This record gives sequence, structure tokens and C-alpha cells, in this order.
Amino acid sequence: MNMTEIESLLKEVSIIQKKYDEIAAITGENFNIFSIMNMETDEVKTHSAIIGELLNPMGSHSQGSVFLDLFIDHLKNKFNDISHQYIKLDKFNNLVNERICERTISINNNWADVTGGRIDIILEDEKQICIIETKIDAINQDYQLIRYHNYAVKKNKLFYVFYLTKDGKSLDNEKEYLQNTYLEDKSLPDVHIEGFNFHYEKKDEYKQRLIENIGKSNIHQCLYYPISFEVDIKNWLEKCLEKTVSLPIIRETLLQYVNLIKKITNQTTNNKMSNEIVESMKGNVISSFEISKNIEPLKSNLYYEFMDCIKQYAFNNKMTINTDWEKKDAAFGLFLKPEAWKNSCFQICIIFESKNYRGLYVGVSYLPEINSEDKNKLRKKFKEYGFQENDWWIWKYTERCNWADDAEIWESVAKGVNSKECKEIVEKIEEVLKVCDSMQN
Repeated sequence: MNMTEIESLLKEVSIIQKKYDEIAAITGENFNIFSIMNMETDEVKTHSAIIGELLNPMGSHSQGSVFLDLFIDHLKNKFNDISHQYIKLDKFNNLVNERICERTISINNNWADVTGGRIDIILEDEKQICIIETKIDAINQDYQLIRYHNYAVKKNKLFYVFYLTKDGKSLDNEKEYLQNTYLEDKSLPDVHIEGFNFHYEKKDEYKQRLIENIGKSNIHQCLYYPISFEVDIKNWLEKCLEKTVSLPIIRETLLQYVNLIKKITNQTTNNKMSNEIVESMKGNVISSFEISKNIEPLKSNLYYEFMDCIKQYAFNNKMTINTDWEKKDAAFGLFLKPEAWKNSCFQICIIFESKNYRGLYVGVSYLPEINSEDKNKLRKKFKEYGFQENDWWIWKYTERCNWADDAEIWESVAKGVNSKECKEIVEKIEEVLKVCDSMQN
């Protein structure tokens, strides 16, 4: 491999990017209110809220069902063809519940009949129900789609469950198991549940299994339809834009949101720049592939350098460092123990909760020998400070917790101790120490 060719290609791409960055600066293209407010990947307050408001015929846009009708038409065009009529939704009449976003169907998950939870987006009239589960970077909850499916079944209406992700991926776990031994609620007697999520193309298998499992209360299943921000939401929004020519406020808001969708799905906002880079890569195909192959090693290298910065902070503050999880495939990161915690049964954790550098949080993990009384005290106190907690962990996510393929985050991480990410980790570690000090006081 000729390193000169690689360096030449990188330089050429850098020049192209700089040119279009200057154009974006002149046009104001980089100004995005969602990015400024650090709400780019907030599933509830950004994405579900905006999509739900547009889909609501009674929404503040005052356009009735125009946007909802376009959405239903898009779904039918996507999934229906000459041989299969998968989606049979009609135009919605008056909705029976004004609560479209974050509808709570029960405060706690009911594992006895696998129901409960909070549905991201739900449209319901007297005849039909459309449920949308939004996932950008968060992990799937136990039996999530199945619980919503079981809720809809009891309504005795035509219904569909849509699984909305960045790229339209299928569920990670098509088959799920749940046993009482893994639940915090030990009051359920010997619960054993099997759950099956069927991709829409397996509709026949789904129907057959329904017949086979009649009367089996411990087996639950759901037929779901995957849709994406990358294609489906973007294309639908662009159709919505066509209806807002004379509505400048709505149009500009939609444009901002479309640009956000393109950003979080790694679609270059400026197609001219993308095309120019591709043309440059065509003349350097081998070098282009060589660069592509080294993106993951680059991220790995930056990750370890980042963790070295955290280790240096720990060393300077006389903390014991546990690196047992630093190289794990699933959840991975560091554990730290301040000198004052030497005889305690818990430790500070800095962990990515899933592969590809997703779900970065700082918190407390318990050692096996901790007693339940101390654990409950910790959980209660940290909850007062806005931390999330369960029987295994206490945690608070970082502001930009999903590094994944976000080039801007990795560029920041490359700054080491001066990076925004490193400074935030240190701040959150000190917040954990502050909470524990308040307990001692």
C-alpha cells in the first residue's frame, strides 16, 4: 500500500470538506436548533414529540390530517405490493385519545400477562390502531413490542406495530425469555415466559405459531414492521414540506428537522459535497477501502487513549483502578475505587452499556458482598440527585452518550484531557463522590 496515495486522498477530501464547510457557514446551514440544545438523539422530547405533533390532526400545525394521511400512504406504499397487502390502514377518523406521545398503558410492567409500559407514539380511532416504537440509541426493553401488542389485542381493533430505528434494522433479539429469578419483583410465582418477535415478512409463520400456541399463557408474540429515520421519516417529511409552501414557520421547522435526521443517520446534508468526495474516491479506490478498513482501529485507539486520561485522573486522586472490563465485547469500561471507599462494597463505574461505544454512563456498581440495607440507601440517595438506579447499578448518562459513528464526538475525544467528553466524565465522577459524602454527613 502506497502511503503517499492515502495521504493524497485524505488531503483531497479535507480540501473538499473545507470548501463545503465554508459554503455552509455562508448559508447558515450548520445552524440547527436541535443540535444547539443538545437534543439531537432525545427520543422522547425531540423525535417522538415532533413526529407525534405532525401526525396529530388536532396538532398546533392546524393542518388537520394532511401530514397523517401522507404518513399512512407512505407506509402502505412501502409494505404493500401486488402480491401482499400487509398494511390495511384507512385514513384515521377522530382519534379516541388525545394522548399520542408517551401514552402510559400501565405504571409498572405486568409480567403475569406481559403488558404495561409507555408507548412512544400511538394513533387510535374507533376502528384501528397504529403503534410506533422509536429507538435511536437506547437499548430494547424486555418484551417491549410484545407488551404493546398485547395491549392492542385487548382493544379488538385492526392494529399494526412499527419499529422505528435510524436504519430500519430488525430487532436484535427475535426471541426472548423471562424468568422470575431475573425480576426484582419476587412476588410472582415461578414466572417463565417465552416471547417471539416476527418481522413482517414472516407473517405466515407468525399466524401459524398463533394457532399452535392457543391456550399457552406463557408464550407471547408480536408481528412488527421495521421503518427508518434514514429513509421513511426523511421521505415522509420531504412530502410534508411540499404541503407547507405557504406556511413559512412550519416549513422552516421541518427543514431544521430534516437536516437533523440527515445528521444522525450520517447522510451528508450537502449532496454536492458527497458526490464530489465519491468522485475523488473513484480515482483512489484501493486507498479509499484501506481508509475505510481502519475506521474501527482508529476508534479503538482513541478509546484507549481516552481511558488512559481517566486512569491518570484516578491515579492523581489516589483511586484504585480496575480494568477487568476495559476490553469486554458487550458492556465495557473502567471501575475506580477512591481511597476513602477502601472498605466499602461498591465502586465508581465508567461504562459503555453496549458495543460500538453506545450508552456511556458514570455511576456506582455494587460488589457481591454488599448488604441489601446499604444498597437500598444508596439507591434512594442517588435517585434524589437524578441518577437512574436498579438492583445492579446506579448511573447517569453523559450528554453525548452514543459515540458510535459520530465523527464530531470522536474528533473531540481525540483532544484527550481537553475534550468535552473527558471533562464531563470527571465532573460526573466528582458528582458521585459528592452524593456519597452527603450520605456520610
